[in-house]
Amino acid sequence: MTAVQRYAKKFNPKIIKEGDHLSRQYPKYRIEVTSSYGMNEETILFMEAVVEDNFNGRFETDALNKIQELVQGHLGGYWGIQFYEDPYMFFSTSFKRSPSFVVLDVSGSGIAIVKES
Repeated sequence: MTAVQRYAKKFNPKIIKEGDHLSRQYPKYRIEVTSSYGMNEETILFMEAVVEDNFNGRFETDALNKIQELVQGHLGGYWGIQFYEDPYMFFSTSFKRSPSFVVLDVSGSGIAIVKES
């Protein structure tokens, strides 16, 4: 089992299905993928676990840097972390240039994790 697989299995979130939406309830946050490209389920679960473990619900540089360090340490390369007060009101050209990204609704806040090309 790889380090990414171990981290992804750190939590056992409850899956919540509402119409065509799927979210996962973690101990602190309810997380839904609002947009993604170039990622498999294991990588998304890993990123959700990293966010659950390190995000404090506010825009705080230390927490977002910790998320970035963990993602880069496990997946390699350079990854950018972007915070949005509303998970559906985001705009970034980095998505257009990225080979892979995920945008998460984290209990009403938006977090984008974007691999730099």
